[in-house]
Amino acid sequence: MEENEEYQRAIQASLAQHQVQLERLQSEESLATNIAIHESYNSNKKRLHNQEMNSYATKYKMKRSEVKHEGSWDCQKCTFINRPYAPKCSVCKTKAPLHVLTFVTLPSIRFGLEIEIVVPSGKSDGFTLESIARDLTNLGPERVEFIGYTHATSESWKIVTDCSIQANNQDLCFELVSPVLKDDGKEGLGQLRNIMDNVKRIGIATNASCGFHVHTDAEEGSILSSLDAQKSISQCFVAVENAFDLIVANDSSAAGNSISRRSNHNRYCQSNRIAFGSMSNRQRWNRIESVTSRGQLVRMMNPSYDRYRKLNLTNLTKNDRPSTCEFRHHGGVQNLQEAESWVRLLLAFCQNATKPGHKNICNLSEKATLKDELRALFDLVGDQGLEQIFTVDRKLFGEDTAIMRNEWTCKICGRDFGNSRSLSQHCLAVGHRM
Repeated sequence: MEENEEYQRAIQASLAQHQVQLERLQSEESLATNIAIHESYNSNKKRLHNQEMNSYATKYKMKRSEVKHEGSWDCQKCTFINRPYAPKCSVCKTKAPLHVLTFVTLPSIRFGLEIEIVVPSGKSDGFTLESIARDLTNLGPERVEFIGYTHATSESWKIVTDCSIQANNQDLCFELVSPVLKDDGKEGLGQLRNIMDNVKRIGIATNASCGFHVHTDAEEGSILSSLDAQKSISQCFVAVENAFDLIVANDSSAAGNSISRRSNHNRYCQSNRIAFGSMSNRQRWNRIESVTSRGQLVRMMNPSYDRYRKLNLTNLTKNDRPSTCEFRHHGGVQNLQEAESWVRLLLAFCQNATKPGHKNICNLSEKATLKDELRALFDLVGDQGLEQIFTVDRKLFGEDTAIMRNEWTCKICGRDFGNSRSLSQHCLAVGHRM
């Protein structure tokens, strides 16, 4: 009996020991399983996280590519993608890195653009103005329409015909006209950037006969609407017209070429300075200062109301046109940075020319050189970024005397002169037409 009880106790002890071992094994297996599951979860979580990060990076690159324009930059502090040439980050106000080209804030002057364009062999390739308008609209986001020849303003970009562009019979020529623009965002220069990108994608080009015209707003409410403001712009422009000549003549065409933008050689952007004949700088300045009406100013700057002058003011006196100061000086543009820089230069020029205390900056002496005029112009504009684009990058302050020479040629005898005053005195003396 005792042996049987002892045997039962041994069995119970063995079972208890086995149960403990079994529970230990189950616990170890459970722990291993849990560890394996946890590791698998972490691995899967990392994999999903990496996928999310890669997807985000891909989307960011796509977005960056979509908004990428020459001059835009990423903030080193907050990584925000800033507008092209912005001097500070729009989010954290961090200054742009030193290697980034920046411009001062765009003046709050409304403006309009006219871009003369050539599609080489466009007619023989089957292009039409209607099809180009559709193609540009499809590329977007700006809407472009073809509405024939008109001076009416539109809320969208429009294609109009232009007979002033020199091309062969198979080229398709037209003018791309903007709506009223303002600022450097999507309602202003942002549209110019998009349009310039799109016209390149459909094979558009320009040639030396093309122009890039900028209208600055002189309607009621604009800082350019007063007669005093328009007189100041005229005074300053005439005083530094040679400096503007150097800026727009970014080609190797000779000064005597019929399509040169310099001096008085181009039929569609003639000199304003030449209209003052043999007057000195100071005499021209005082003559404009004496003006008492817009009509008088227009007749002085645009004799016979000829709008084909570098600075066209005829719209100031036309009831069927918006009041604008039109700068017709610049030739055809294919480079986005050059186009945007030219617009910025003109807006800054107009704004600062109207400020008190700036009028005498451009009242140069008769002995002023082209460098003196350039220096006066950029002192007035007050933007180091623009000065770098138009003078440093083009080496206008270098030793190349050919670049720093602006020749005024007699249309009758072909003789060259160093300035408009000498040409006027020659024409007056010998009876030649200017």
